Amino acid sequence: MARVLVVDDEGLMRTMVQVVCNRMGHETLMAGNIQEALRMAVDPVDVVLLDVWLPDGNGLEFQADFAHLPGSPDVVVITGNGDGDNAEAALRSGAWEFLTKPLQMRDIEQCLKQVLQVRQNRSSASDALVVDSGHILGTGQGMSRALKLLAQAAKSEVNVLLLGETGVGKELFARALFRNSARAAKPFITVDCASLPETLVESHLFGHSRGAFTGADRARDGLLLAADKGTLFLDEVGDLPQPMQGVFLRALEQRRFRPVGEVREVSSDFRLVAATNKNLELMAKENSFRSDLLYRLQGITIVIPPLRERLDEIPALAQQAIARFCLASDQTEKNLSDDTLGMLLEYAWPGNVRELIHCIQRACLASGKSDLLLPVHLPTHMRVDCVRRRMGQAAGLPGSTGGFAATAACCGFSAQEMVEQKMARQDLTGQDVAGQNPPSLREWKLQAEKAYVRQVWDLSGEDVRKAAEVAGISRGHWYELMKKISL
Repeated sequence: MARVLVVDDEGLMRTMVQVVCNRMGHETLMAGNIQEALRMAVDPVDVVLLDVWLPDGNGLEFQADFAHLPGSPDVVVITGNGDGDNAEAALRSGAWEFLTKPLQMRDIEQCLKQVLQVRQNRSSASDALVVDSGHILGTGQGMSRALKLLAQAAKSEVNVLLLGETGVGKELFARALFRNSARAAKPFITVDCASLPETLVESHLFGHSRGAFTGADRARDGLLLAADKGTLFLDEVGDLPQPMQGVFLRALEQRRFRPVGEVREVSSDFRLVAATNKNLELMAKENSFRSDLLYRLQGITIVIPPLRERLDEIPALAQQAIARFCLASDQTEKNLSDDTLGMLLEYAWPGNVRELIHCIQRACLASGKSDLLLPVHLPTHMRVDCVRRRMGQAAGLPGSTGGFAATAACCGFSAQEMVEQKMARQDLTGQDVAGQNPPSLREWKLQAEKAYVRQVWDLSGEDVRKAAEVAGISRGHWYELMKKISL
C-alpha cells in the first residue's frame, strides 16, 4: 500500500484522488494549501499530487520541498492553466509529470500506476545503483538527480553527455563514471576539444601514417585507438571543429576510422563520455553543431547544477579544499570563521567549485601561520562584491545605518573604505543613483523581502535551521529565498 499526498485547494479534486486511491488500495492524505501539506507529511510519502496555484503560494516554488519529504516522493504537478513555461520548469526540476485540468479518474489512476511501478522497480534495484562518487558532494535535489543518473550510466555502455557551467566538476563526474563502470581497469583518455589545433584535429583523434603531412616523420596512433576497451572523454565537445563533426560521427557510429594517410581502417571499442558548458541544442538550431551528432551524444544527459544552487555543499567543499591544501603544504589544518563562511554563502560563484577551491587556497596562503581563515584573507574582488551587495540592500531601507560598521568589519574593510564604495555609486549631484526614481510595487516588495530575509539571517546567527524556524518555513524554502536575493 502506498501513501499519496494531494495538495489542491479544490475539494472536488481532493475527493477524486481519494476515491481513486481507495479503489487501488492506497492511503490518501489531503491538504488545501502548501503549509498544511508540509506539516501533514511526517511519515514517508510515495507520491505527491501538487497543484500550482494555491492560497499560500505557487506550488512550483515548493516542488523541491515536497521532493525532499520523508520517503523522497515523486511529484506530479497539476494545474488548471496549461502553461508551457511552467511545464518545462516543473519537468526540468524533476517532476514526474505535468497534468492539466480537467482530469478524469482514469487519468489519475493511470498516472499513479506508472509512478508506483517505477518506484517499485527503482527500490528493488537500489543496491545496484550505489556508486563510489569520490569527491563529489551534495544532497540537494539537483545533485541527487545527477548522482542517480551517474549510477544508471555506470551500469550501461550508452554514450553520456555532461552539461554544466565552467568549473562545476564535469571531469570529476566523468572520472567517477569511468571508475564505477566495467571499463575501470582500462584506459581513460581525455581530449580537450577547445585546445586541439584545428589543422591537426584529425591526426590527433585518428592518428596518421609516416609522411602523411609535413612533419609526420613517423606513424602515430590516435587518441581514439588509445581509448580501445576504455573510455574516451571529450571535454568541451561544443568546440569540436565543424568539419570534424561529421567524420567523428561516423567513427562514433561504427567504431571504425581511417588514420590520416592510411588506406586501411582500424577499429576501437571505446565508451564515449562528452562534456560541454555550451547550449548544444541552440547551436544545432543555428547550424553551428551537427544535430545528428548531438542525438548520438545524448544517450544519457546529466545536468550538473551550478554552485549557487548548491549552497548546502559550500561548507563541506571549503573544508575539503582546506584539508587538501594543508596536507599538501604540510600545515596544521585551518578552520573557517563564521563571518568567512557567511561571505562564502553570499557570493554568487561564477567560477563554481573551481573558483571556490582557488579562493580557499588563496585564503590559506594569506592567513600564514594563523589557524583561522578570516574575511580579510579572501580575495579582494569577493570582499568588494560583499560590500556592494550589502550597501545596495542598506540603501533601500530607511534609517539602515546601524549595521554600517559591523558590515565593514565582517567584510574586512574599514568604515572609510565603505564610505568610498558608497560614494562611487553616487552621481555628480551627490544623489544616490538607486534613489532617483521611486521603485515599482514589485521592486518595493522584493526589497522588503530582501530586508526581511537579511534580518532573519542575522538574528539567527546565519544558521539555516534557525532561520527557517524563525520564518516558519522549511529549510528547502529558505534556501530558495537565499538564492532569490543572492544571499
